[in-house]
Amino acid sequence: MTEIKELIRSFCEKHLNDELMGYALKLCDALGRKKKINLSRGKKEIWAASIICAIARLNFLFDKKNENYIAADTICSYFSTSRSTIGNKATQIEDACNLTIGAEGYCSKHVTDSLTFYKTPEGFIVPKNMIEDLEIVYEIAEGEDAKELERFVENQRRMKEQEIKRKQERRAEINREIAEKKRKNRKNKDYKNRQLKLFGD
Repeated sequence: MTEIKELIRSFCEKHLNDELMGYALKLCDALGRKKKINLSRGKKEIWAASIICAIARLNFLFDKKNENYIAADTICSYFSTSRSTIGNKATQIEDACNLTIGAEGYCSKHVTDSLTFYKTPEGFIVPKNMIEDLEIVYEIAEGEDAKELERFVENQRRMKEQEIKRKQERRAEINREIAEKKRKNRKNKDYKNRQLKLFGD
């Protein structure tokens, strides 16, 4: 697997960016943990090319409008493989890891957010990336509709803040428990040392 990852790094350093490289390396690690996938079988170049192809699909990199656009032929040429070979292997990889377009952890935030939708109580279907950009949201709504959307967005933000607060409180609680445990351990250790000293005397 190390050799496959080196091939991925080499290609990404030349043709892609660090973010996309990270997704490809993460996918390689995920495949290494799959019992039904054996990365030691077959050519390492085909595995590397297919992993990159899968990431390219998930992030729409084959779309010429994408700022990180890359042609499938570029991948094939670099690794001396055919489009059909890496295409089939990429599909196998996607199936093994249950990956779909917008898969979180393997796609840019822009792609993931654009494919994540919220439905408001009033029936609005709003992409997540539009919710985070109020100006865009309000361009598609006026009057009472805009007010409803504003309330929905504010509610989403409030829920997110509450979730962050809960996590922070839980983390603080865990830290207190750890500190208390350490204090008790030190106390017990000091007690044992005093006892040993008494018996030693």
